[in-house]
Parts: sequence; C-alpha cells; structure tokens
Amino acid sequence: MTKAQVAQAYVHAKVLRGMLDVAQACRLNRRELLQAIELDPRVLDAPDSAVAIEFYYALTAAISSYEREPDIGLYIGRLTYLENIHLNIYMASASETLRDWLNLMPSVRQLFGDIGEVRVRSAADSFALEWHPNKPAGEGRCLTSDSLASATVLQMNSFCLLPLRPLRVDLCYSKPASLQGLHQFLGDNLHFDQGLTAVHYPRSALDYPLARVNTRIYDGAAEEFARLYELNSTEPDSFLLGLHAAIRAQLPRGECSIENIARSLHVSRRTLQRRLHERDTNFQQLLQEIKAGLARKYLRDARLSIIQIALLLGYADHSTFSAAFKTWEGMTPSEFRNRSTP
Repeated sequence: MTKAQVAQAYVHAKVLRGMLDVAQACRLNRRELLQAIELDPRVLDAPDSAVAIEFYYALTAAISSYEREPDIGLYIGRLTYLENIHLNIYMASASETLRDWLNLMPSVRQLFGDIGEVRVRSAADSFALEWHPNKPAGEGRCLTSDSLASATVLQMNSFCLLPLRPLRVDLCYSKPASLQGLHQFLGDNLHFDQGLTAVHYPRSALDYPLARVNTRIYDGAAEEFARLYELNSTEPDSFLLGLHAAIRAQLPRGECSIENIARSLHVSRRTLQRRLHERDTNFQQLLQEIKAGLARKYLRDARLSIIQIALLLGYADHSTFSAAFKTWEGMTPSEFRNRSTP
C-alpha cells in the first residue's frame, strides 16, 4: 500500500483541496506545499476520494509554518461553511428549531474524516460546542481549531431567524500578538489557554426558529410524492404523503426505523404496518423508493457532493450509499450524475 492510499484513519480529499485553495489565495505556493507533504496532486482530483490522515497533519503543519498569514485557519473555516451550505440548508428545511438542526448535523468524521469530534456540553443557562481533536494541538495558533470555530460561528448565525452570536469563545492556544482576525470572525469575548476550543451560546437559543429557504431544490415534498407514485389528477393519499414527509425528515439522522417513524406520526408500529399493508406496500419497500427518488433528485444538483448526498439519505459513508444506489439504478452515483448533468 502506498502512502497516498486510504489508511484506517483518513480525511476526505476535499478537505485538503480546500486548505490548498485558501493557502494559494493567501499567496502560499501550492506546488511547494504538495511537495513538502509528498502528495501527488492527482490523488486529490478524484471525486469524493479520501487519503491517509497523515497528509492532513502534514499539510496543516506546512501551512502553519508560514507566519505571514496567521488567520489562515479562520479563512479555511469560512470556506468549510460555504462548501457545506447546501447540506445545511437541507438540514434546516427538515428542522423547526436550532435544537432539531443540531440533532440532525452529521459528525465531523462523516464530513471531514478522522480529525476529531464536536461534543455538545450543557450548562444551566448555556451550552457549548466543544472541539475534541484526535491529535493534540502543537505550539502556537491551531489551524484546525480556528477553522472549526470560524465555521461554527458562521453556521450558527446564518440559519436562525434571530441573530445568534457566541457568548464566549475558548481557544486552546496562547494569546497571539494580533487579535484583529479573531475578533472579526469570533467576536470580542475570547479566552485563551483553555485546553479545548469551544463556542458557547445561551441555552435559550436552542428554541430559536430556523430560517427556511424556499427553493425548488429543498422544498416540494408533495411534488416529490406525486412523482414517486405517478399521481396526476388523483388527490394524494394524505396518510402516505404524511409518511413520506416524516421519512424525508428522519433520513439525515440515520435512524429511520419503522419504530421512529411510527412515533413521529403518533401511531403504533402495528397500526403503521396495517395501513401500509392496506395500500399493498410495506415500510422497507417505501423507504427504499423514497431514498432512490431523493438520490436521483440530489444527484442532478451538482452543488451537492456524493458524500453530502449519502449523509442526507442516512448513510454513514459514500461507499455504502454507492452500493445501495447501484442496486436501484444498475450504475454508480457518479455514472448517473455524468449521464444526467448537461
């Protein structure tokens, strides 16, 4: 196995591509960075590919060694926010409150790879989103901590109908000479040498309503339902329509079981099974039909990566999703996208 092949611990190649894009925008030499970490750039060109985690740590160290742009981690966080904005919009469309949205969010491992995890810690009047890295930060500014904090602050403030700024931000490193960029991205109440990087918010914000984006891509559950069941002038079955909407909302959680769906519809499992039997179908058949229909829809939108689509449909990784999609369509998601995209 070569160094560039995927190891047990991995990071998605898109993470490295984004870091290199930001580094290049900050006038760092992309080719020199790739040479420094001994990575063939062609490895990063494959869609939805992954590389060994060592390349991420090596690139982080190489970028951090250029002291002329200390805020580069904050800029990487902004790019992370932008790259995942369509995924976040869908999550918001399936949520009523910030609490619902946070419960739907994929893990750091699913989105980026084996770099660590974000944990929610609750207090009496506040809650914190804490960053727990798999590898302890070194000396000086921590690029990963800055990028996660920056992306978190942008996401939290963008999707609530009410303004939401952090109460305080804890940073795992010592106070740097210049605070201008940190204040611009993270606010004024910064605390250094805190061991863990964490962004704190008022507990009341968990009940903030979320902004809904009314677009053809994220809305139209009734239209999806009609296409799925080839309805024309016939009035849609209100039970199946409600069931379709419940499954659609539960899919990103990865917990779309018949028990969870029955609970969300306030009926028993037996009642749900009986109503489906009356319509000559069953839960697993309906679930697969909905997943297949949504998969085709999302693949026609080039703004969603295959990894993001897998997460929206409740799959832990794109390889599991790809195997399922091939059973539905007889081709991989990439092949379907290439045939469907003009």
